[in-house]
Amino acid sequence: MSDERSSAAGEGPDTRGGAVAASARGHDDSAPSAGPAQGNWGRWGREDERGAANFISPEAIAAAASLVREGRVYSLSLPVQQRGVPVFPRRSPCLHFMTLDGGDYAAGLKRKAGYQSSDDHISLPTHGTTHIDSLAHVWYDDQLYNGYLGSVVRSTGAQKLGIDKLRQLVGRGVLLDLCAWKGQCPLPGGYVITAADLQGCAAAQGVSVSRGDIVLVRTGWQQVFREQGSDAFFESEPGIGLDAARWLGELGIAGIGCDNYGVEVVPTEHRDPAPVHRMLIRDYGVYLIELMVLDALAADRRYEFMFVAAPLLITGGTGSPINPLAIV
Repeated sequence: MSDERSSAAGEGPDTRGGAVAASARGHDDSAPSAGPAQGNWGRWGREDERGAANFISPEAIAAAASLVREGRVYSLSLPVQQRGVPVFPRRSPCLHFMTLDGGDYAAGLKRKAGYQSSDDHISLPTHGTTHIDSLAHVWYDDQLYNGYLGSVVRSTGAQKLGIDKLRQLVGRGVLLDLCAWKGQCPLPGGYVITAADLQGCAAAQGVSVSRGDIVLVRTGWQQVFREQGSDAFFESEPGIGLDAARWLGELGIAGIGCDNYGVEVVPTEHRDPAPVHRMLIRDYGVYLIELMVLDALAADRRYEFMFVAAPLLITGGTGSPINPLAIV
């Protein structure tokens, strides 16, 4: 094993990885801590980089495909554009430039046989629109998911756990419309979504949440952006708390998506930075999808569907824009 990892206990496919011993890392920093008491480290072997996506078997994908009865497709993504969409304060907006357009031909450009075309270029943060976080996005105590050391995330990208290792997230999707269940839209900023909330909403909708599912939670928070603007939108948000995160992680979901900007409640329960991200991504290897558009799916009461999403294969990327689809 390389010096960029610590060795995970319980590397067999059916073992819940436990304590992780530190290995030499080639510098003088203190050794990384032991692995999490709960989580998926070592479950799929010490070299695993796909995390909870491994819960989705070919049989599970085939079962999800059986949910498609009408052939209707819902796009769950924001448009990729510079204005009119939420942009996190420390990230730049999408910049879209035309490198070849109709103006070039109006100015006299001539091409063989009358051929004309257009071309363009975009620049945007990988976490700047509807996107999925890689397992290299968040960590603590100098260890990432499955015991990889923080030093594997370098200026050239993540040497381990990059978004290119996920490749796709396809399986059974479940929408939990907390706005409809609670009769309030949006949920108030700072509202902590608990495991009991998720369980109660699922029961009211007549759906279950199972291992390998991709769970989508509607909070209605994008209404705040539309009505009050960016400052109010990013000041706080309703989102899942640690209790709900632990329940979802132990249940074995593959991913969770929300229509807010960070999945988890803000302010966080103990004022620590991103505790739900740290638990789900680092400890359980669960994928987080942010800034989803769920209103149409909720309006049609589509609570169970085939979920399809594929990140751009950004080598070593810490995340990727996606256009997730719900197919019914």
